[in-house]
Amino acid sequence: MLSVAIVGCEQIHAQDYLDTSLADPRVRVVAVASERDPARAQRLAAPHGLPVLDDFAQLPPVDLAFVTTAIDDHEAAVTALLPRARHLFVEKPLAVSAERARSLAERLAGRSFFSGFYLRTDPALQQLRQLARDGAIGTLSHLSLTAGHPGLLEGWLSEWPAHLDEKRMGYGTFGDLAVHLLDFSTWLTNQPLTVEHCRLEQDARWPLDHGGEALLWAGDLPIHLRASAALRGPRLAIRLDGSAGTLELSAGRLLRHDAQGNQQVLADDVAPGVPQGATAVFDHLLGRTRPELASLADALAANRLLDDLYRRT
Repeated sequence: MLSVAIVGCEQIHAQDYLDTSLADPRVRVVAVASERDPARAQRLAAPHGLPVLDDFAQLPPVDLAFVTTAIDDHEAAVTALLPRARHLFVEKPLAVSAERARSLAERLAGRSFFSGFYLRTDPALQQLRQLARDGAIGTLSHLSLTAGHPGLLEGWLSEWPAHLDEKRMGYGTFGDLAVHLLDFSTWLTNQPLTVEHCRLEQDARWPLDHGGEALLWAGDLPIHLRASAALRGPRLAIRLDGSAGTLELSAGRLLRHDAQGNQQVLADDVAPGVPQGATAVFDHLLGRTRPELASLADALAANRLLDDLYRRT
């Protein structure tokens, strides 16, 4: 059985990692800790009778620690956890800048590391990737991806104040969402990405960008990204065009269109989410290898692209 701790309660997915851990019979949650917001840690832990800590250095040894502090606090949390956790799951992005990510990666080198790039772990998206790489739609010509949610419109994102503070989270709302699309595009194409253009969207109602769009390239393949925390409708859409057809994830359905326009439903009820990523980590640590999980190098690549999108290089 894996012993697990939730370390930091400023990142919105702290609740998801806690819930997923509690629901998995292979996992035992040892503690919930937050130095910045112990009151929130208490609210998360109290329904389950879990110990609450306000000092990461007090954490007992555990198999796995989920680091869900604000991104700006990752270095401090990792420093405290290196002697206490056999495996570290550090939420994405790795750091608030590529430079700080490189520095943190040096400290993490040689350690068992995971991050929150959960799109890789969804079976339907793995199928999409394999079909594309096997040439099922011919030579790839265009990739477009959209991710979002209505969290700013509906107010629930504002319940997590760190997410409205670009200094603490590193990149604003567009970066927080687009980082998943950056990682998935790199994983799908197996090529490094380059940024040609990025446009951020601002609104006086919120203190940071609420979304944006970008054009990138994977070799000769153009990639269009769109991400927003003020988006109604499906949270994820992907379209991959090729010389012999199209693969498309739309409204939870994975579809294939051949060159004649015939449609085939490959999967229904596709809903990639944080629990899939956490469960994949549990699988991996308990002997069922999950080779798709992102590496430290993948996390560094995502940070470099975020710097490029936000024109910090």
